[in-house]
Amino acid sequence: MRETPASVMKLFAELGPPAPAPHTLTAEERKQLSAALDALPPLHRRVLKERLRSLSFLDGMPNTALTSTVNPDGDFRLFDITIRAGVFGQTTTDWLTEKERACFDAAGSPLEVSIEAGTSPAIVYALIHEATHVVDSSLHITPPPAAKGQPAARGDSKPFTQDVWADNTTPAARYRDALLESVRFRSGGKVLPLGDARAVYEALSRTPFASLYGSRNWSDDFAEYVAVYELTQTLHQPYRIVIGRGAEKTFVYEPMKSSLVLGRADRLNPGLLSSGGAY
Repeated sequence: MRETPASVMKLFAELGPPAPAPHTLTAEERKQLSAALDALPPLHRRVLKERLRSLSFLDGMPNTALTSTVNPDGDFRLFDITIRAGVFGQTTTDWLTEKERACFDAAGSPLEVSIEAGTSPAIVYALIHEATHVVDSSLHITPPPAAKGQPAARGDSKPFTQDVWADNTTPAARYRDALLESVRFRSGGKVLPLGDARAVYEALSRTPFASLYGSRNWSDDFAEYVAVYELTQTLHQPYRIVIGRGAEKTFVYEPMKSSLVLGRADRLNPGLLSSGGAY
């Protein structure tokens, strides 16, 4: 823990006002953070010890979290993780539901989208996701970005992305779906009518992606995969996408009960997940 570096604050300043403000953790928030760090897979903790320059929290961030590279041209990259302090006041269910609902316009609809993800503090999930980006950037689990002037990296160069991604933002042909690729989480995406939600999640259920957010690019695919896997398989919390009408659940999908999704764990080296051995 340290103050948010000036280089990170500059990134937010470039987005325009209002600028986020440094947040000093309370005793209860420090307790939550300590538990979240303990919940990380052993490999994540080791990589963060070697690679993490700062972990800090801000009030008023326009997004939930940011993992940024300190020295992008360096041979041994270091990272800053910055997280919106508001996650300390939310459960994983509250936070993920709020995030998911932003993809749909509920005006005039009797339906409601929710993510049932248990009662653990949202910081646990958020930190696993962001720490996984550091692990990925350090160990190249997904293909690294192509050098300037070079062809785009291909998904078939790494086991986790092989046959799943054509390139960083394009799923393999068998998993492409125009509606799924139009959601707000994707570059150029938009807020969809809530009436389209079932079709979106039915399309998601035909893919190996662990969450809707994970379908946006292969970096977030990996970060979400590890976060959902750890939440469900290690912390024994649910991850359930629900469309409901009042008390009635009209659609339920649990990605980690899909053989397409859960089967991808076999593509990861032991140690990348808590259940694995040494990396």
